[in-house]
Amino acid sequence: MKLERPVVATAGVAAVIAAIAVAGSTASAGFVSPQLSVAVAVSGDAPQSSTSTSGFRNADGSYLYDGSLTSTSGSSWFVNWNLTGSDTVAQPGSPSITTNFAVGNTGDVARTFQILVTYEAPVQVAPDTGYAWRTTLSGVLASNNGGVASLVGLIPSMFQGQINGTGVVSNNPSAASTTTASFFGTSVNDYVGPIPNGPNIATIGYLMTFSLSAHSTAVFNGSWVGTVVPAPGALALFGLMGFAGRYRRG
Repeated sequence: MKLERPVVATAGVAAVIAAIAVAGSTASAGFVSPQLSVAVAVSGDAPQSSTSTSGFRNADGSYLYDGSLTSTSGSSWFVNWNLTGSDTVAQPGSPSITTNFAVGNTGDVARTFQILVTYEAPVQVAPDTGYAWRTTLSGVLASNNGGVASLVGLIPSMFQGQINGTGVVSNNPSAASTTTASFFGTSVNDYVGPIPNGPNIATIGYLMTFSLSAHSTAVFNGSWVGTVVPAPGALALFGLMGFAGRYRRG
């Protein structure tokens, strides 16, 4: 059975994305826990969001956040997350998120999911400095009733890495019409260049947009990591990336 590709543009999704704003941090156990915001919009249901400034502080100074959102109108879905974000106070210049998401569609029809993650990661950027970013994404797709599961990335992409709320890099490891318990990924994409809405970094995050077949679960694993690159190094990396692109197209 062919899974129909649903239309993504909904007023609810736009409203949640517009409503997410990064606020100040609060102290937790003597440390400042950066704010994490997660917004979820699912076709056929009201948008929901969760904000946390109480991440558990790991020994390396990073912060661990657990959370979940579920359907409130009987449309049968859930989103669970376990995220680790860097502490840019303890690790200046290296904002990052390591992500684990479980997304389930327990209803009888395919649904469109849009998940927006925004993480407070302030970085003061010196003049003539660029940034190198790497995103990775992979996962497992499974049918919950022994059938065929489908996962289809939608516009703007399956995974869009963002800086200061602007997309800079995309991954699209779709797995359409895939048999039970199939693995998809790993997809790796890099970005080297200026900081949108800079010069400094206030937030990093990502936008995930996809359709998931009925009675299916997708588990995502990935990371979104930034590194300061002096201007000459950034230019060199631009050249290498351009060369690699020409080689792939040849």
